Amino acid sequence: MSDLEFNEQDFQSVINELVPSYQREQISEGLGYTEEQEFDQLGLALTGEKQNSGLIVPTSAPAESNKSMWSAIKSEVYDYMCTTSRKYSKERKEAGITVKNIVTILATAVASSFSIAVGVITGAVTVALLSAMKIGKNAWCGINKPV
Repeated sequence: MSDLEFNEQDFQSVINELVPSYQREQISEGLGYTEEQEFDQLGLALTGEKQNSGLIVPTSAPAESNKSMWSAIKSEVYDYMCTTSRKYSKERKEAGITVKNIVTILATAVASSFSIAVGVITGAVTVALLSAMKIGKNAWCGINKPV
């Protein structure tokens, strides 16, 4: 995998370009987070799996789905960042891959499994990738290793 490092400006660019406007402020605040729990709470709120008081618009999976959207997002980030699976082998080898590219690739994968628009999920994918890069790849992978 190309060795991406956390760069606040790269993430702010992704937030400004890809994330729906109603989620931008919350995700920008997430740039200051340092704990996995903080990122999880934000991710759950963005996917509609945790209700906040306020004006956030839930974007959760259809009611008939038993699958957690936030768990699916974290699973895709784990697959990309922490494994050598074939699913993302091409992307891992790609030189010059950017945070924006990774967010788009992962958001597309998750959106297709939930039959929703990519734009609906990009904010939560950005938060998941942000947490992995901010906490550190090894620590994040250890915390989020499937049981």
